[in-house]
Amino acid sequence: MKAVVTGGAGFIGSKLVNRLVSEGVEVLVIDNLSTGSLSNLEGEGWRLFKGDICDPLPNIEHDVLFHLAAPVSVAESLANPDKYYHQIADGTENVLRWSERMGAKSVVLASTAAIYGDTIDLPIEEERSSMAMSPYAAAKLLAESMVDCSEIRTRTILRFFNVYGEGQGATGGYASVIPIFRKLWEAGKPLTVRGNGEQTRDFIWVEDIVDALIKASLRGREDSQTYNVGSGEETSVNQIVEAFGGEVHYIPSIPEPMRSLACIKKIKKELDWSPSMSVESWIETIR
Repeated sequence: MKAVVTGGAGFIGSKLVNRLVSEGVEVLVIDNLSTGSLSNLEGEGWRLFKGDICDPLPNIEHDVLFHLAAPVSVAESLANPDKYYHQIADGTENVLRWSERMGAKSVVLASTAAIYGDTIDLPIEEERSSMAMSPYAAAKLLAESMVDCSEIRTRTILRFFNVYGEGQGATGGYASVIPIFRKLWEAGKPLTVRGNGEQTRDFIWVEDIVDALIKASLRGREDSQTYNVGSGEETSVNQIVEAFGGEVHYIPSIPEPMRSLACIKKIKKELDWSPSMSVESWIETIR
């Protein structure tokens, strides 16, 4: 099998590339290296096209397109929406048209639970109406629509919840709570919590994300399907703090969804996928 991974030098993309290569798949990595790094990639069997997904792409035939390349900061998207609509929406359209010409039979899009917005009706099912609260989420919805309408035979959209795992960055606009807390804990500093810490998220291990990506690419049906990829467990920030241990410092809250929880019945049934690691168990492995 020949696969393309856009954003293949990033946090999730590199984990996917390393897994594919270990299983004998030939991989073309497309990445502009603005946030990714070649040091994340292991082994042989992959090659790099350094470039932007909005630009002309090389004439390389492939079977599967894993489309992960995208800026992912909600805050940055509010400040610079044009960047997000261009790189996510325009970039997705360019990659899809190119992949169609190159003969791809399957495409998997990395989307986001951010498209659901703030809701108290949990767990969140895939049929839930979207309520994009940022240009990032709105651009991802556009990308989903483009995949739905693509001429590629098997089209799969995976809506990731809160991803964590080894190698995740703790600085910049893309940082999330787990690597930030880890960095503070390793430095012996207080863990800084906004609000009362009772806000919850559905944390999903990056290796489980990789499993879902690969299973989605192999499902074979000639249709378009959307799946939530989460743990199916609701974990509060205070529970994460307790798992790390140490001192905690509470600061004023900011506007944000208070709860998040994925319904994962569909992906369990149709892709035979289940999460294998809880966030609290993973924290125990790095302590």
